[in-house]
Amino acid sequence: MSTLIDAVADAVRNGWEAPRVSVHDDESDDELRDGESSGGDILDYRVLGYPGGAIILVVLDCDDFMQASIVVAALAQHLTTWSPALLEYTPIGLEISQLDKPYDEDNWLAPMAGEETDPRPRWPLSQLLDENLQGLAGQYLLAVAVRAMWNPTEHAYGDRAEDVVAGSVEHPWGNVLTHALGVLLIRAARLESRRGSPAKLVVHGSGDLALASDLLRRARATGSDDESDGYTDDAMRGHVLVEDFMQAHDLQWNRVPDDDPPEGPDARSNRQLRTLLWAGVRATATLCAPLADLSGPWQVLDELGVDEIVSLFAEQEADDNETAAEDDAAEVHVAGAAHVLVWLAIRHPDLLETRAAGTLITDVAEDASAFHQIFYATMVMAGHEQLTAALAQQRIPARLRQHIDAFAEALAETEGEDSDEVGEAYDDMHAALEQILDDRPGQAKRIRLLLAVTGTAVRTADDVRRAEQAQAAAWRPVTHYLLVEPAMHAATILHRDNDNAAIRATMLCLAAQVSPMAVAGLIAEFPGLAGDDPRLEPAARTRAAGWVQKALQLAQDHGNPREVLGDATGPAADAQTVLNAVSAREELPPEWPVHRLVSAAAYAAAAILHAIDADDRADEVFAEG
Repeated sequence: MSTLIDAVADAVRNGWEAPRVSVHDDESDDELRDGESSGGDILDYRVLGYPGGAIILVVLDCDDFMQASIVVAALAQHLTTWSPALLEYTPIGLEISQLDKPYDEDNWLAPMAGEETDPRPRWPLSQLLDENLQGLAGQYLLAVAVRAMWNPTEHAYGDRAEDVVAGSVEHPWGNVLTHALGVLLIRAARLESRRGSPAKLVVHGSGDLALASDLLRRARATGSDDESDGYTDDAMRGHVLVEDFMQAHDLQWNRVPDDDPPEGPDARSNRQLRTLLWAGVRATATLCAPLADLSGPWQVLDELGVDEIVSLFAEQEADDNETAAEDDAAEVHVAGAAHVLVWLAIRHPDLLETRAAGTLITDVAEDASAFHQIFYATMVMAGHEQLTAALAQQRIPARLRQHIDAFAEALAETEGEDSDEVGEAYDDMHAALEQILDDRPGQAKRIRLLLAVTGTAVRTADDVRRAEQAQAAAWRPVTHYLLVEPAMHAATILHRDNDNAAIRATMLCLAAQVSPMAVAGLIAEFPGLAGDDPRLEPAARTRAAGWVQKALQLAQDHGNPREVLGDATGPAADAQTVLNAVSAREELPPEWPVHRLVSAAAYAAAAILHAIDADDRADEVFAEG
């Protein structure tokens, strides 16, 4: 659009002389030749661009309507023939109106609505970037898209290939991204050739796989050479590669079509551009597959080329990501530990007395922020009545009584009808909890007290709701809501955006350290084991078999004890069946519901770990990846 606006403005300012014609019978040829004015001098103008065209406002020094109409028609013809950039445009309408006086002493045309109080930029900010910076930005965006192809479930905040491809149709990113694509393809092909480890075509994403496969083949053909068609510069070699591919597959999105496509020239161009970029991103992701373990796009670009600025960014990115990963790990552990303790308090309060649970309580006592949020959310779901009943069964230390009573009173206010007081009541609940869970000695005892209150209150609340909603298919226990959004209930925000999955994975590992019974019960309540997506259940079954296989491998390293399940009754019986099937490399019971199967597999894997005194290595068995 900026090219169009520049060309129109240049045509209006230069090379234009308004024609003068006779519009009155009494006007002689000599008078026309000797006239001082051409009858159409331009006094002011404005060019308003929009996708695919422009509106040109022109103020002419002319007091005759017929003369003005001829001048405007001539000007329209001039505008469409002044430069090659304007040849594809044609006038679609003319409108003439009279101006009695200028807007002010400097301008005939009034400012656009809001232009004085809310000024608009003449160009998008991206257009103001230096060409080198635009090129670097294009490479960065493509590297972001490539990483999203490798890790489709771990994209953060819009770091997605879909977003990059869709946004490419906005000026000036089409040209920027196609140029950057050529550079990256050449460099990625060189990287793959040097490493000698060609990967299979990445299938994730949209677009035509056959097109991506052909572009990958063409790029690989350049990998072992230092030049293409006489060019040695990566930018020119990439330009040749992309142009040849575009021509071969009718993807010349930046050319004016010879025909009149039914979808319209702009729609056709956008479709061709998106098709090209999907093929390019997929081919680049395939060529760069050895770099999939890098933690950021700058590091990918640094491996592909030699650029001091990119190297500096890559080094800083690696340091920042390492720090962020350490912070995330600490946040996830505290949130996962707090969630496991609350779940145990509700489902298996006896297991809170185990050594592993005691370790979790110690960890949570050092940073009780997540536990604070989970207890708060759980009590809101349980309700004031159930909290009061649970408190009545506990011996509350005198120095905690006033704060616990304040929490209960505030919770009661949130259930009242006075909406004006609800917001303050929630704040009062948090304030009371902060007094209970402060940094004074004895934090572990206070956490145990709140866990006991939690278990009693939630079990009672679930019993009441189960009775009230016995016929409701949508009834869910409190633990269901805690496990669906564990990050929200723990107020945990990570640098990555898969925080719920990360916390649930940590919960699984921690529960396995506590007891096989704990991990078996916990995984059975996890969301996402089954559903409308036909891929969910097979994936869950595959993960379940993997847990047992990893545990058996650890057992072999520790002497392979034969008796790991003891008396195989109850849940242990299912676990023994799964263990036997995996050991014999047989199919897991296909008739079992997925919840039963994953529960049995988790029980078997955890039992093996406890039998070989390797429960502290549960993350090696249950962690994803």
